[in-house]
Amino acid sequence: MRIKGIDVSHWQGNIDWKKVAADGIKFAFIKATEGTTLKDEKFETNVSGSNAAGIKTGAYHFARFGSKSEALAEAEFFLSVVKKVNLSYPLVLDLEVNQRNVSKSVLTDAAVAFLLEVEKAGYFAMFYSGKSFLENCLDESKLKPFALWVARYNSVLGRHADIWQYSSSGKVSGISGNVDMNICYRDGLRAQASVKTEKTYEVKPISNKKSGKSNTTYTVKKGDTLSGIAQKYKTTVKALQSLNNIKDANKIYVGQKLKISSSASTASNKKQYYTIKSGDTLSGISKSFNTSIKTLQSWNSIKNANKIYVGQKIRVK
Repeated sequence: MRIKGIDVSHWQGNIDWKKVAADGIKFAFIKATEGTTLKDEKFETNVSGSNAAGIKTGAYHFARFGSKSEALAEAEFFLSVVKKVNLSYPLVLDLEVNQRNVSKSVLTDAAVAFLLEVEKAGYFAMFYSGKSFLENCLDESKLKPFALWVARYNSVLGRHADIWQYSSSGKVSGISGNVDMNICYRDGLRAQASVKTEKTYEVKPISNKKSGKSNTTYTVKKGDTLSGIAQKYKTTVKALQSLNNIKDANKIYVGQKLKISSSASTASNKKQYYTIKSGDTLSGISKSFNTSIKTLQSWNSIKNANKIYVGQKIRVK
């Protein structure tokens, strides 16, 4: 899956969004704010135009903070602006400068505080940075719970990301001059964290009535490798490549559905576990794994169904 998108600000001037949509653009991130005082002058106009053209629309904030308190102040400002418009794609923290010259740990903790504040407000939070800045100036392990958008202007990204910003000099109908170009590899991105549409964790048996056999499809998650999936289902990488027409075993993407042969599928009576991601709810997980909230609570000793956390590993079967 490769979804074509852009990100814009007032620098793109007046945009003809109908022409943008006609040129194949499926999503757009609109700059909303910067720091604690700067609001992009074209924000509402761009959001309105993008929405009217049927383009998935998200918003981003350019960070200037250097501490948790500053990050929370910027998050509050960002949320005060975006709550006035209708969005259908994530809210993004754009962090690409260490303006206060703080340590890697301090800057990362501030970023996490910002993202959690966005989630607390009910939105789907996403993190954006340049590849070099992300890998050298931040503690990436702390950012794993969040969807990731990475910029690298090259023929290859060379790492995992849910969205790749591959150029800053793209040309799109309806926009004068250059525009940032992006490819999204992840299905189900949304604006509201409470919307239960993302099923990247799904493992669903598919009945084959003619043969009486049962095949399994597996939806690739962040961090998966073909060898790891093969090991999990007691099959081989070559078998998976053959069954799914995969030429390069190192090229699978989040959201991709893989066929697993019936002989390789896991036994139905085995326990199955799922690691909670940003935006998950216990009710959503119960529906995806065809069980009940009470069963999940019982299996995992969860007293309050509304209190689950990112990174928590729970039994689902």
